[in-house]
Amino acid sequence: MAPLTWKDKWKSIQSKFETCTRECVTSYRSDDKCKDSIEAVLADIWNLRDWLKNDPSVKIQEKSKAIDQYIYSHISIRACGDIELKNKHFNINNKKHENTELVLEANHHHPSGFPVIFSVVTKYKDNPRNIDEYEDATELAKRAIQEWMAFLKANHLL
Repeated sequence: MAPLTWKDKWKSIQSKFETCTRECVTSYRSDDKCKDSIEAVLADIWNLRDWLKNDPSVKIQEKSKAIDQYIYSHISIRACGDIELKNKHFNINNKKHENTELVLEANHHHPSGFPVIFSVVTKYKDNPRNIDEYEDATELAKRAIQEWMAFLKANHLL
């Protein structure tokens, strides 16, 4: 069996996002199933960073620096990282990561016609009054995937 590559992680992200969309939007079953699927896809979105850095087939000049500069300038990927790191470590004490968390909304009668089960909120350490609220966690995942896609295309990986 061939070793896994960043392309395998990218396929996994697509698959997990489809599952997340089903569990949280089109075929909602429970808050727990929705939360689990959101956390899984957000974790993979963030961890693609390490897969790209460590895969020798990825040929990007100053690879580690280029990847980090990109992700830290793209808020959706960063928010995924904040949630993943908080899930992994319970607490985050890193100036590159803010206090970002999933918030149970359980709004099954959202005006969009789709349920909004979890939103995402970022509170900035340097200015606690400054808050970013993402309406829907699945939308955050979608935007982060689009940000990664732009990076992958710009670097001729897709």
